Amino acid sequence: MSAADVAAHEAGSFVRTSPEVQRAVARYETAALRVEELAGLDARNMTGAQFDSLALAQDTMAESRQVLGQAGLLHLVDAGSAVAK
Repeated sequence: MSAADVAAHEAGSFVRTSPEVQRAVARYETAALRVEELAGLDARNMTGAQFDSLALAQDTMAESRQVLGQAGLLHLVDAGSAVAK
């Protein structure tokens, strides 16, 4: 491994999380990417399916935040997620 890889590995978090938390983070990040994609469209030109997809993605983000909030792990999506970067 390169020096950068070793440094990144040593700086990484090794906190174990439950499968439910891992799913919530993955669902949140996927939904956030979809929201970002659809938010860039002109609402006047969006199809019904796109509006439905946007609403579903927002609901998924809210549900995931609830799961993570109950676990005390909101920081996993608020500060360090791939979407936040």
